[in-house]
Amino acid sequence: MQFKVKDIGDEGVDVDLPITAVWLARECAGAEVSPGPDGLRFSGRLERSGHDFLLRGELAGSLVTPCARCLEPAALPLEVDVSVIYVEKPEARAASQGQGQGDDDEDLDAPDVIPFTEGVIDLAAEMREEILLALPVSVLCREDCLGLCPICGGNRNLKPCDCVDQQRARESKFAVLARLKS
Repeated sequence: MQFKVKDIGDEGVDVDLPITAVWLARECAGAEVSPGPDGLRFSGRLERSGHDFLLRGELAGSLVTPCARCLEPAALPLEVDVSVIYVEKPEARAASQGQGQGDDDEDLDAPDVIPFTEGVIDLAAEMREEILLALPVSVLCREDCLGLCPICGGNRNLKPCDCVDQQRARESKFAVLARLKS
């Protein structure tokens, strides 16, 4: 996911990056995501824009992550437009031009501006950020997911249970009366 600035040229370069399960496990540790059946990939173009470089494209495909209610795999389709500018850090640019330190640090504070150094643009951080921002707080396998039973732990989508009703009946104030009657 790294591109050398000297290899980009004036016409730019096409970028076609498959997002693999190994990469997701390493870069998005703790997110419990993997590529979906149709995969996940970034397709776009990296081109010069003066001294800077513009990356435009789309992160498309799907991810599989556990359902927030039943923990079964849930597919999450993704279609994210990506547009970001890579700017050489002022110190690196000034050194390569034989000047003192630049004072355009304020440009690097913009949300869609990413600094790079040593003539290498690394897309990994941007891809990771786009994936993590696209993940909703709560992913569901389906709208009407019933989730797990809090008593027996069974998946209520697969097998209905009445554990909650039984526990409620046992702990009811009237449960003592039912035991006296029998």
